[in-house]
Amino acid sequence: MEKINMENIIKSFFLGIFMGIVLQFYDRTEVLVSYKVLTILASGSIGFIIGFITEWLTAILPISIANARMYFFINNLIALVVTIFIMAALMMITSSGMEIKQQFMTVLLIVLGIICVANLFDYLMYRRAQNKLKTFKAWIKDK
Repeated sequence: MEKINMENIIKSFFLGIFMGIVLQFYDRTEVLVSYKVLTILASGSIGFIIGFITEWLTAILPISIANARMYFFINNLIALVVTIFIMAALMMITSSGMEIKQQFMTVLLIVLGIICVANLFDYLMYRRAQNKLKTFKAWIKDK
């Protein structure tokens, strides 16, 4: 439990809220604003659950894959698989019409795309921080 990265779980919550907002623009049905807010908060909660499961599974992985690129790749794969399972479970629980399944695939692709872009951005920020750290160490060493 001590290897679980709580920062990533919190990021997943806010990423879920962001996805809820994006999907509100995709779905143009007329509902009360309070329902839209509840939907956004529910997507944030689902993002939190996905983040927790992803970080828990990532924490179980052996330390031998400590390469940053491999860690981010595996973390992204786990997040995608967990998201697919949770969204498929939600789809089966709520409805089963063919029209809804077609719309579900579009929503699933949007969500998976956002997750991939977010994980790529997280990796790029990690690489940027490592490069800055390397530059700072070299600067300190020269002084």
